[in-house]
Amino acid sequence: MRVATAFVAFVPFAGAFSSLAGYGRTRAAFVRPAGSFASSVATRPARSTAVSMSTAPSEPDAVPPAADFNNYWDKIPPVYESSTRAPRYSNQDWLINLLSISKSKMLGRISSHLLVNTVWATVVVMMYNGIPKFAKGCAGFSPTPHSLAAGALSLLLIFRTNSAYDRFWEGRKLWGKLVNMTRELARLGHTFFRGYEREHYLALVASFPAILMQHLQGKENTVRPNGGLFSEKQREALHGMLGDVDYKMLWESRNRPFTVTKMLGAIVSKAYTDPVLVQNRFGPLNFDGSSADKLKANLVQSQIIAERGHVEQMISDYANVYGACERIIKSAVPGSYSRHCSRMLSVWAFTLPFALVSSIGWRTIPAVATICWMFFTIEEVGHSIEDPFNLHILDPHWTGKEDELRIEASLNVLRGDVMERIPATDYINHPDMQINGITPRDYDPVQFHDEWVASATVGGV
Repeated sequence: MRVATAFVAFVPFAGAFSSLAGYGRTRAAFVRPAGSFASSVATRPARSTAVSMSTAPSEPDAVPPAADFNNYWDKIPPVYESSTRAPRYSNQDWLINLLSISKSKMLGRISSHLLVNTVWATVVVMMYNGIPKFAKGCAGFSPTPHSLAAGALSLLLIFRTNSAYDRFWEGRKLWGKLVNMTRELARLGHTFFRGYEREHYLALVASFPAILMQHLQGKENTVRPNGGLFSEKQREALHGMLGDVDYKMLWESRNRPFTVTKMLGAIVSKAYTDPVLVQNRFGPLNFDGSSADKLKANLVQSQIIAERGHVEQMISDYANVYGACERIIKSAVPGSYSRHCSRMLSVWAFTLPFALVSSIGWRTIPAVATICWMFFTIEEVGHSIEDPFNLHILDPHWTGKEDELRIEASLNVLRGDVMERIPATDYINHPDMQINGITPRDYDPVQFHDEWVASATVGGV
């Protein structure tokens, strides 16, 4: 009994290995040598008329002729030319950066602290010039303590900024992983699912990034002009995707991204356990029929197990990613670290005029303002990038420049990637399949390959 069971379990793998071996031999004939393709066709062996289950499929007479890329396709601009490159700064931008200091968001965030220290430096200079005893006391104030403290303060600010940048870069890597998984889940949906299950599944996958982004931002989104929970980019990505039934469940759930993954899991479970859906895709399966029927049934069984395992693993990885994103927004840099850095910087800045006024006089005011601007900005950069998913809070006017991770800009791109109907080639006759919305019409994702095979001509090019 065990031998028979082992043999039945081995059948699909033996068939798969046989198919792969045949594919390897067939694919080798498609590799074009340095000479002409016609010569390779002429040297092919004659096709065998005997076909059996144990032999590889016969080779085609010819592959479709190669397209004229240089003279035709290379002259036609594609719909999407290339991926958008993130803006970068170089040394050539130094003058623009210098002249735009007044528009700096960091300057606006440190303006109150900077103003207080500048006013205080002005008061110290006035007291130095108007009160002789005060001037005598300042003359004995050595700059050495500030020089020594500046080194320790610089290291503290560097460590603080590096800690914040680690969180910023981790957020970028997590979102990049989310982008990759979203596209992979879309590929699996287009390849494996059909009908309503495919459409609902793809709509949820396309909506997940926007739902997750809003979940990570929370009530802070109210600083945006629309006053709602979702930004304009998030609204655009969600428009026309989900139905009232979906939103009802999401609005009543405690964790909307988690609910989306549960909804995806339910659709996947139905797609692989509903007998009607399985038969509509693979046709009737007979484990007790002929050798060919048994082979097909075992191959389909193995494929279903592999497909579902892969899709379920991707959904599980989805959950891991948004859990890691939640870790970033819910755990800040230790408060004692930030408070000590702030206190040390404030004390050092308030005592700095006493160390400078006796040697440079009224120039203490611009010197203190410039030095404090440099140190305060470094500290504020660390505070700003500590939460990479909420950088929009830094820009009350919502100009879009605060989207440093290009997350908001990627939402509609992901929606388009998920909902695009290519490689189904009949979208030309049905424009509704090419837009980023849901289409009620079914399509065959393997149709492009069938047309490629049909374009082959006997005798080659």
